[in-house]
Amino acid sequence: MYTIKEYLKYYKNLTFEECPININDVILFTELSYIDWNNIVSKGPQKVTLKEAGMKYLEVNNKYLSNFREFVDTEKQFGALCIHFVKEKVFISFEGTNGTVIGWKEDFTLGYHFPVISQKYAINYLNEVITNKDKEIYVGGHSKGGNLAMTAAMYTKEDIFTRIKYIYNLDGPGFKENQSHSKELKRILPKLEMYVPEDSVVGMLLYSTKNYNVVKSNTNGIMQHDCNTWLCFGTFLEEGKQSKLSIKINNKIKEWNKKYSDEELEEMITTFFKILENNNIKSFKELKKLKWNQIVNLINEVNDIDEDTKKLYYEALKELILIKESR
Repeated sequence: MYTIKEYLKYYKNLTFEECPININDVILFTELSYIDWNNIVSKGPQKVTLKEAGMKYLEVNNKYLSNFREFVDTEKQFGALCIHFVKEKVFISFEGTNGTVIGWKEDFTLGYHFPVISQKYAINYLNEVITNKDKEIYVGGHSKGGNLAMTAAMYTKEDIFTRIKYIYNLDGPGFKENQSHSKELKRILPKLEMYVPEDSVVGMLLYSTKNYNVVKSNTNGIMQHDCNTWLCFGTFLEEGKQSKLSIKINNKIKEWNKKYSDEELEEMITTFFKILENNNIKSFKELKKLKWNQIVNLINEVNDIDEDTKKLYYEALKELILIKESR
């Protein structure tokens, strides 16, 4: 079973002229946006090679990085990077959710609000960093980064949009239902390439496109969200089949979005993250260590949650447990 690590070892000495950009390169490019490039890559157009940037495991030349941005505070988590892989060709890589609570809060906020702050940043970033020298543009991201790539392309200037060849969403969430019918989303669909693993959960959030590619992974469940586990053969990803678990979660999430109003979803999500804040839980690594009954206890400990909201939490937890057990 091969992943992008084996792909990288085998193809590392080939140029993009010899082997044109493919989906495995896209995965590698989206991974680069997760790295903290502060004090290494300029926030402006000045370029630095991958080798100079310290990417020792990528022993290549002629790949330049520029325009690194990262903003994380109590309201947003945003990151982006320009990768110049061939003359006049650029890949805009948007960072996905990085494990911080605020990053995940933005993901959930997508269910009742558009645009969130990171989406606004993504639109401005794409419009700002593209120059007349960029004749062929690729835009992509993993997880929330996939959503940001779609959003940026949806609302970019026409001159930039015409130069975009592909938009990549790697297991990233979509949009509210009304936004999924917008002319802006329809505009990008012919250029959109979406990939999800067999047990996809994040990629099933909200609405984007039904025309997605399902790929195999060397692990199970939510761990398949990590595209380092996706299986490849040569320059292709191995085709998979969406699991019953992923389909059930997809249907349940759509049902919740139809069942609850934006106001109810906002109340439930805002209160949930307030609980995490009150308990000093700053990353989802900490939350993963908790058992279901511990999460229920956290909810019960907050006195100012009304009974209706508590009921929504319990119902959601119960349904998620039932989905997991019926897999």
